[in-house]
Amino acid sequence: MNFLPLLLILPFILAGIFWLAPKISSHAFRWMALLCSLLPLLVLIMNHDQAVGAELNYPWFSAVPIAFHAKVDALSLLFLYLTALIVFFSICSVDDKVLAAPKFFYFLVFLLEGLLFLFFTMRDLVFFTIFWEAMLLPLYFLINVWGGHKREAASLKFLIYMIAGSALLVFAVLTLYLAGGKTFDIDQLAAVTSSLTFAPIACAIFLLAFAVKTPLFPFHGWLPDAYCQASTPATILLAGILSKAGIYGIFRIGFELFPLLLKEWSPVLLALSIAGVFYGGLSAWMQHDFKRLIAYSSFSHVNFILVGLFVWDATARTGALLQVFNHGITITALFLVAGWLEQRLQTTSLLNVSGLTQFLPHLSWLTLFFVLASVALPGTNNFVGELLILYGLFVTDPWVAGGLALSVILSVIYMLRWMQKMYFEGPTFFQEKWVDIGGREMAIAAPLIALVLWVGIYPNPLINAVKPVIVAFQSDLVQSQGHSLSKELP
Repeated sequence: MNFLPLLLILPFILAGIFWLAPKISSHAFRWMALLCSLLPLLVLIMNHDQAVGAELNYPWFSAVPIAFHAKVDALSLLFLYLTALIVFFSICSVDDKVLAAPKFFYFLVFLLEGLLFLFFTMRDLVFFTIFWEAMLLPLYFLINVWGGHKREAASLKFLIYMIAGSALLVFAVLTLYLAGGKTFDIDQLAAVTSSLTFAPIACAIFLLAFAVKTPLFPFHGWLPDAYCQASTPATILLAGILSKAGIYGIFRIGFELFPLLLKEWSPVLLALSIAGVFYGGLSAWMQHDFKRLIAYSSFSHVNFILVGLFVWDATARTGALLQVFNHGITITALFLVAGWLEQRLQTTSLLNVSGLTQFLPHLSWLTLFFVLASVALPGTNNFVGELLILYGLFVTDPWVAGGLALSVILSVIYMLRWMQKMYFEGPTFFQEKWVDIGGREMAIAAPLIALVLWVGIYPNPLINAVKPVIVAFQSDLVQSQGHSLSKELP
């Protein structure tokens, strides 16, 4: 039985349930949302063995070859699991005591999950673009309605950047079709794009669109304000999933349709990614606000993932896909503990409080655990992904790999600076409202701790899960090189 229709429609059903639900307490809404958020994850787990290859293909518009073509492959499955996990943890982070309009909030969260599921499975460029653009609306409202005191400016900046990227994507799709592709099906386009005259233009526009959402340096202007002004659940969704949508687009469109062009442009893309790693790290080091520090840290680590994508090496690309999952888990954990800290302190400043370990010991050591995972301590998840990326880069260019390895030291500096100034530096005055985390928070953090240690100690299952993506890419590259060679022969 094909499980894909159920998976794709389930989040929209859940969104509808919350939209139509009678008015109940925010606490009851949160428990209801938590249980509902486990359903898509349960569907994925129960159908894991037959998930790859599940497909829906219905013609939609006869005048133009547009079809609702959804398909799950190894790449899609990784992002589907990540989306289901991040949505669950974003709901776990909700403070139902202060959440206004919970019905609308949970409606938007499940609506976003449904749009992401559709985006990560689409094989038709028209629907790919529709769902790429549609996911901006729930994110905009999540920032604008439940954000900080500068939420309107942050959400507007976010929307302007995202609409610019969406406009580029629409233009790229039309360019590809009108330039001779004559189809919107990604599988069919992969066989003909190498022979199209306008392929370089289309590829460049696609890359710009994905670079804005990821973001690739220097297209990150929207990120600090959006991450900092959004509420903790919205920030988790932004950092844990939205950036992955851009990475998915680069892999799905860039590597499937334009592998030879990306190989040709890889030095420039690699240079921008490495610049982003160090720019994000140095910016994080200069921050006096721990939420902005984590935001720039996330930007740095996302560009580290892009380094792995743009290095022309299978090991590095395996590490990049592994790191997509790892970063989603780690950044979710960091913003989760940052949110709990902000609830207690009523500030995100690094200047006003210090020495919190004696007042909040459990939160302190939990934060330290996720900080060490973020800086790639051996035995944690990020160590494995970053090691594979650095190894693949070392095989290609040892000097560049050695330079990039310095970013690991930089991440240690700014993350441990946060720990020192906030938790371990001279004691501050105590306030009675500072209550340490308890069983509820530890229960939420426990699955994240387990995932960090599982991938860090035994990464083989996840590596084997992404291997088919790398093998398929290598096969597509060989075919593209064959097409290119046949054009050059008399």
